[in-house]
Amino acid sequence: MKYSELIKAIEQEDDIAVFRHQHPDCDAMGSQCALTTWIRDSFPNKNVYLMGTETCDQFDFLPIDTISDSRLSRCMGIILDTANTDRIDDQRYQKCRYLIKIDHHPDTEPFGRISYVQTSAAATCEIISEFFMEQEHRKVSLQTASFLYAGLLTDTLCFRTSNTTAHTLAMASYLAVFGVDIPGTNRRLFDQTMQEYRFANELRSRIITDSKVAYAIFELSDLKKWNITASRARNFIDEMGHVKEFQAWALFTARICDNHIVYDGSIRSKKVPINSLAARYNGGGHVNAVGVKGLTIDSLNKFIYELKNLIH
Repeated sequence: MKYSELIKAIEQEDDIAVFRHQHPDCDAMGSQCALTTWIRDSFPNKNVYLMGTETCDQFDFLPIDTISDSRLSRCMGIILDTANTDRIDDQRYQKCRYLIKIDHHPDTEPFGRISYVQTSAAATCEIISEFFMEQEHRKVSLQTASFLYAGLLTDTLCFRTSNTTAHTLAMASYLAVFGVDIPGTNRRLFDQTMQEYRFANELRSRIITDSKVAYAIFELSDLKKWNITASRARNFIDEMGHVKEFQAWALFTARICDNHIVYDGSIRSKKVPINSLAARYNGGGHVNAVGVKGLTIDSLNKFIYELKNLIH
């Protein structure tokens, strides 16, 4: 069995803490919530904790659990959708007895006693779906399947990304068997309020471009004006991805850190790999979809300059 070490570890441990990356998207939250609910359903006597300090409002995910350091020190930690330890949301993961890594990003920082890194997968939710399929004698609830489907759908941009494969679609089909509301999930994830529709128009009007590279920056005053969180604003990155001429595009939002303004960003490209560039700017991710964080205005401008050179 491909996941024999994983299921053996889950069966043996009484206390399990499930982590994912900072600024979580639906793949991070979906895989985390799905694995948490599946373990709770399959092993009701185990203590399973959903860890983190942030959340994602794109879907109806589980609330984050609060546990003490002493309780965490008794846990096995499972780290999902996170390539490097600096990006784990809640650095107390280090208190866990040992770690298991499950991810689909390039393995830039190997860690964990057990590691399942599958870069051929379009999403970590695809890996978790395959794991559940292998445990065919155990039940997958509608809630669990819905978490995974939401992560698959968003990380593949509705199955439009270049890393969407026949296996990705097979996993989506597997999840649909459990009664996932496919049109309803699409509406929940992608329908916009009138305010969000207007914000998307504002984004389009503020794009700065040299024809091949496009970007937009939203300051704190902009976020306040539109009553939108920084993470939600960056989710609008896909609004820039349908222009034929754009080979790369980026959306940056400001925040306060140690009394200084810094910028986090989401960046996408059609063909050119950008993950190595992002890694030099407190970020990382997929080959063509990355994030950066904590940039000063100078480092932000330098990043844009390097992105343009890379694309051109």
